[in-house]
Amino acid sequence: MGRSSVRPQWATIPPMCPLPFQRALIVVNPIAGRGRARTAAAALREGLGGLPMAVEVFETSARGDASRRVGELEPEVDLVVSVGGDGTLAEILETLPPEIPVAVLPLGTANVLGTEVHLPRDANGLVRVIATGNSTGLNTARVNGGISFLVTGVGFDGAIVEDVEARRRGPITKLFYVRSVLRTFLRFRPSKLTVSIDGKEKPGPWAWVLVSNVRGYGGVVKLNTGNKLDDGLFEVILFPRADILALLGYALRALVGRLPGGSCKMVRASSVQIEADRPTPVQIDGDFAGHTPVELEVRPQCHRLLIP
Repeated sequence: MGRSSVRPQWATIPPMCPLPFQRALIVVNPIAGRGRARTAAAALREGLGGLPMAVEVFETSARGDASRRVGELEPEVDLVVSVGGDGTLAEILETLPPEIPVAVLPLGTANVLGTEVHLPRDANGLVRVIATGNSTGLNTARVNGGISFLVTGVGFDGAIVEDVEARRRGPITKLFYVRSVLRTFLRFRPSKLTVSIDGKEKPGPWAWVLVSNVRGYGGVVKLNTGNKLDDGLFEVILFPRADILALLGYALRALVGRLPGGSCKMVRASSVQIEADRPTPVQIDGDFAGHTPVELEVRPQCHRLLIP
């Protein structure tokens, strides 16, 4: 039986003169997407090669591999592609030069950024995005030496992620997260947080703080904020209580799109400092990041993200 003459869909992309990119590095977390990431990266390599582009695929095997490889980029590389979850992208952004844009194939557990900007979840769709070269600025923030482009949380969600980190043995599923949420919900005892916004203390005390660059939270709900990825500011949501009854109330408000609201306050900021009366867990974009204090400084539009 002869080979089919049907061409892959990406071959129908109208030729661009010139193509927006010439050489790409694909960074893939091979266990993301329950093992689908490796297959997706191979499809991306084939699709981009057909544009044509020169493509290298780099597979990570341990934390820090992505940031190390991107920190050693050859001068000819003009695009980096992340295949994995938000954590893979965070590592890439740690060392990515600001003049080189990033494309994302979201295959993680929550995929908050992918949902925020409606990124395609398949290789063919991302090839089309790359072929057009359309992009937006991406705010990030330096947080205690790390980087945040989604949400930094101090208090309740930090405790959830700390529980996840302590118990994880391999890839994390949504059910795994749910169990940690329930355990933390029953055991959490809030601290008293002191928060300074752009150098001025916000009268409190506060029990839980979120500092967000996006409207999506945890891949589950949307915050009632005016976040934009490229506006140079993060939204700071301040919760006065974090006991069981208060947490239930916040959850209900979030489900109907009314969080922040009520007793929760929201301000916009370019820098945030958070201290606590005792060590309080911190999460940065879904990864455990130690305990308070927290120093956060926004870096406006310091990266370019390819979008549909």
